[in-house]
Amino acid sequence: MASFGIFETILSFILVLTPIVFIHELGHFWVARKMGVVVDVFSIGFGKEIFGWTDSHGTRWRFAWIPLGGYVRMRGDDNASGSFSKAAKSIQGSFAGASLYARIAIVAAGPLANFILAFILFIGLYMGAGKLFIPPIIDDVLPDSAAESAGLLPDDLVLKINNSHISDFNDLRMYIFESPGKSITIEVDRDGEQIEILATPNSIYLEKLDIFAGQLGIRSPVGEFRRLGLAEAITESGYECWSITVGMVRGISRLLTGNAQMGEIGGPVRIAQFSRDALFQGITSLVFFIALISINLGLVNLLPIPALDGGHLTFYLIEAIIGKPLPESWQNLLMRGGIAFLLSLMLFVTIYDIVRGVFN
Repeated sequence: MASFGIFETILSFILVLTPIVFIHELGHFWVARKMGVVVDVFSIGFGKEIFGWTDSHGTRWRFAWIPLGGYVRMRGDDNASGSFSKAAKSIQGSFAGASLYARIAIVAAGPLANFILAFILFIGLYMGAGKLFIPPIIDDVLPDSAAESAGLLPDDLVLKINNSHISDFNDLRMYIFESPGKSITIEVDRDGEQIEILATPNSIYLEKLDIFAGQLGIRSPVGEFRRLGLAEAITESGYECWSITVGMVRGISRLLTGNAQMGEIGGPVRIAQFSRDALFQGITSLVFFIALISINLGLVNLLPIPALDGGHLTFYLIEAIIGKPLPESWQNLLMRGGIAFLLSLMLFVTIYDIVRGVFN
């Protein structure tokens, strides 16, 4: 894919990131308006404005030169650290002057909008392109494989892995993929009898992803690909969003516990590469990837790190518990620390992506 060049990579990245950021900020913007908070600026991108306009409510809508995110700036939000002073609370229509409930709703609306975007995109995909359904049945066990060593047999119906229910073969693949060289407990239905089997997937290196993945040595049955009606698409979309979110939570927990592989870590450069790949695989792959990144952005933004939405929500939770906000000096210190941490992390993953040679 490297032959397509840097231009296609950048264009793909912008094509994926822009609608996700727009919807995220639109969530903040829409709820702020509903709560009576004035939004002074709605920006897609950072830096100098390329073009923009001012609407009848006084909001400046702008597109900027650096397409690596965006923001909404609300009335009285002039502090670069993201916190606000006591003086800001007295400003008419300011975010600082809004009730605690309103501030929680406004901040939570951004990540929630990302989950809603993914939910709607999956519905559209399943109604327009269809969905592949593969029952979690083992069709074949490869000889001399980890599955054969564990005692798995053809026609075994997989019910659970590590006490998590399995309803589709793709769920089974995901758990196996995430468990290279790690024992997993598989509960199967074999001729009406429920059996627990301990298996250890082999560890194989995937050069493109730069990670070791699990391989059990089983084949899936032939699936059924069909377009869904609205009601079924809604149900399947909800399940897909939940399944992806749970998988991402497991990934974050591996990072926090130090059990993640370096190949699981990626920043803007790697997202740009995957965006390019998704674009050239077709509209279905691109839409799925946008939904995936949207969930990722929503979930990461809920982490309790100062400067992220989750950090603000943590401050408001503390305020609700103790009956008053944290001292302004504390908030400023924590916000600046959060910004420094995020910038350092972004710099690290970007350098790592480049060193890894994702464009080779």
